[in-house]
Amino acid sequence: MIQQPITDPTVEELYSRLPEDRVDSFLLANGAYRGALLHGTRMVNEARINHDLGLIETLILGHAYLAAGLLSTNVKGNDRISVEISCDGPVTGLFVEATAAGTVRGYLKQNPIPLETEPTSLDPRQFFGSGTLAVTKTLERSRQPFTGRITMQYGSLAQDLAAYFAVSEQTPTAVHVSIQFDPDGRAVGAGGLLIQALPQIGQYDDREAALDTIDEAIAKIGSIGSLFSQGWTPRRILDEHFASLEPIMLGEKPTRFHCPCTRERFLSFISALSIDELNDIRSNGPFPLCTTCHNCNTTYEFSREELEEAYQMAR
Repeated sequence: MIQQPITDPTVEELYSRLPEDRVDSFLLANGAYRGALLHGTRMVNEARINHDLGLIETLILGHAYLAAGLLSTNVKGNDRISVEISCDGPVTGLFVEATAAGTVRGYLKQNPIPLETEPTSLDPRQFFGSGTLAVTKTLERSRQPFTGRITMQYGSLAQDLAAYFAVSEQTPTAVHVSIQFDPDGRAVGAGGLLIQALPQIGQYDDREAALDTIDEAIAKIGSIGSLFSQGWTPRRILDEHFASLEPIMLGEKPTRFHCPCTRERFLSFISALSIDELNDIRSNGPFPLCTTCHNCNTTYEFSREELEEAYQMAR
């Protein structure tokens, strides 16, 4: 992946004041619930630059990146987890993937999103319509990935992800993602929160009361992206909003926008084409041949000489 540089002085100054992006894992209510709290302001801005996103596109894909970063805490080792939406709204769909290491990549199926009129709010539900949401886990030691799929009920990525876990994995879940924009449309704060019920193994007396407390806390938090833009830390959010549930920090890991694509990898894909396809490219071009990675929007160019070499190797 080729990371495009941030050139906006305001965003550069913002970076100097913010901590590095990361996701913190924790327990609540004596182990009755597990959670993840993610700060992803840099990740959202870097994805915006590479994918050349407008404000609405940053909102939609940024929410998906934040959600994927939270879900990275549900896999380990070299496992991956992805979220894909297909819908009949202007978005059409999106795909994002996260690794257990906290890297996130992905794309909108329509960029820019075609809108007939200027939206009057940033409510994401107006851009999705009806459709399906799929979550796929690709486990290192499994022969095939596992995919669960639901019909979208809310037109909101966060709410529909919560519905997915309730239906497909029978796990009560709360998901919250938000991005704070400044008056000029810059993403100045981005974050997400995931809380899931764990099997009854602890001695917490009232799980239902704890759930009510969690719901109330999430409602009071409002926009996590706004809190991060004001300098709040994950620890402060937990201490001020979940103190009664005695949060226990389990650890943290970095999260970032990253795609493992390389020029060499794309050349190997070209070399794997059939002889007829390679011969057609060799004869008709165009030169240089440009290939683009959907997941990070990096373009790699290949000269006539490189394509001739790929043809000779395939013969």
